Amino acid sequence: MPTEREILDHQIAYYRARAGEYDAWWFRQGRYDRGEANNAAWRADIAVVERSLADVLARRRPATLLELACGTGLFTRHLAPRVGALTAVDASSEVIAINRARVGATNVDYVEADLFAFDPPARYDCVFMSFWLSHVPRSRFDAFWTMVRRALAPGGFAWIIDSAHDPTSRAVDHPRPDAQAGMATRRLDDGREFRIVKLFYEAPELEARIAKCGFNASIARTTRYFLHGEARPSNAADAPAEPQSASSE
Repeated sequence: MPTEREILDHQIAYYRARAGEYDAWWFRQGRYDRGEANNAAWRADIAVVERSLADVLARRRPATLLELACGTGLFTRHLAPRVGALTAVDASSEVIAINRARVGATNVDYVEADLFAFDPPARYDCVFMSFWLSHVPRSRFDAFWTMVRRALAPGGFAWIIDSAHDPTSRAVDHPRPDAQAGMATRRLDDGREFRIVKLFYEAPELEARIAKCGFNASIARTTRYFLHGEARPSNAADAPAEPQSASSE
């Protein structure tokens, strides 16, 4: 049996190898094309999470933001124009290169780092993560949220987007995911297979799990595919400030 560290190294290797084909999942191309009905449902759920993110950024107006597991920039492209300074972290130099080319923003500082060994270099108004929390092993969940707390400035908040359990989210040739297994087999276009951590939460379960780490969380599920929402430190000293009203322009 591989050790947890070996599994996490395999997970990093998978996302490095997958960098050039990652976006096919998001845009429902190739092996991820599930037909127009499913693709339309996917796009509708994407619109929900993108709108919720835009709304919270407009209300809170964070000046600084830390993006964990920034990937190929599918969300960095939405974050960078809305904040003053963004630190984008990923363990894969390959996805960082794609992200940098896609976003092309001068206010983004890219950091290549294993998030399980990452020490935040500063404190931020917002810590953002998309499709990362489901790859955090249960044994490392508490330590991960301790790191998030260290990364948050007073009044700061975390924003989460992740996968809900729906079998049509995967590629057509991926084994059907088990919601309870905590692991998944993923296949690349060239046929190579990798075992990675993949945890599927229901919204109330995730709220309760985050609460045990000292955060107040409010998580919603879209119609089919995604979880999204906020987590705020529960102690008064780190409670978020009241959002400022956005001025009209």
